[in-house]
Amino acid sequence: MSQNTLTLQLFFEDPIKLKIGQLVYQYLCADNTEQAQRWADKLGVPSLEALWDTEWFNQSASAAPSHLVLQFDTGTSGDLPLLQIETLFSHGLRAAVLEVFYDQVGETERMHFDRGQWVSRQAFMDVNPQWRAVVEPAPQGGEDSEGEADDPYACSKDPAKPLAVAKLRQQEEKRKREAQEAAEAFIDMARAMGKSGKSPVEGLIAVLLLRAGLKGLVQAVVFTVVTVLLFKGFWLWMGLGLVLAVVLPLYYIVTEHKELRGDDGDDDVDQSGENGPATVVAPQ
Repeated sequence: MSQNTLTLQLFFEDPIKLKIGQLVYQYLCADNTEQAQRWADKLGVPSLEALWDTEWFNQSASAAPSHLVLQFDTGTSGDLPLLQIETLFSHGLRAAVLEVFYDQVGETERMHFDRGQWVSRQAFMDVNPQWRAVVEPAPQGGEDSEGEADDPYACSKDPAKPLAVAKLRQQEEKRKREAQEAAEAFIDMARAMGKSGKSPVEGLIAVLLLRAGLKGLVQAVVFTVVTVLLFKGFWLWMGLGLVLAVVLPLYYIVTEHKELRGDDGDDDVDQSGENGPATVVAPQ
């Protein structure tokens, strides 16, 4: 079964907060929620739900003199621990590094957080040089299993500019919600078309072609409005805009249709599969 393996390095403002955080997570890993809540109260967190996800498994927590290391596995569709990181930043956390290994594709991704914001790796190292050796230990042997140079920075995922963890969490929740709604809408469409005897694939193609046509229409309208407002020759630009309103949608529809069907234009395949394989007739 594929899963994601997450390693969260947590750097607290002082040794006392680090020790309290260690006790909270070690008790949580041992499934002792009573003691975990007792220490969470001392940290100032009223609910364990803001520090722990019940979907995590194979969890462990260990402490070093400078930081706390939390490791756990999630399903391939599991959420990043952004809520937990956001909560900890409000209760003594100074910085964090999140590393995610996606077992399904064999790739690793690393994110850096500092003072409540998702920041680039370089920005993190600039303000926290004392933790460079901890966050990015020297590679063993200098090469990976495939004989290539091991680059400890290659897996870093950096934002275009610093972004508050709360804002990042909201964006991730919105993206996941929209993806879920789109999936449910497609399922509903497939069911409706199945009841009417139509192929869901043909329905999806129709939706994509309609979207392509609307894209061309919007571009034509924008072009017409801009040229009419900025340049002389009202009727010239209006006429050209009307032409584009016909040509651009057709162009995008034809292009999208070719991408969906293939450049050879082979539409003879029976989508429903009811007619069986095609019969090859030998020449006389």
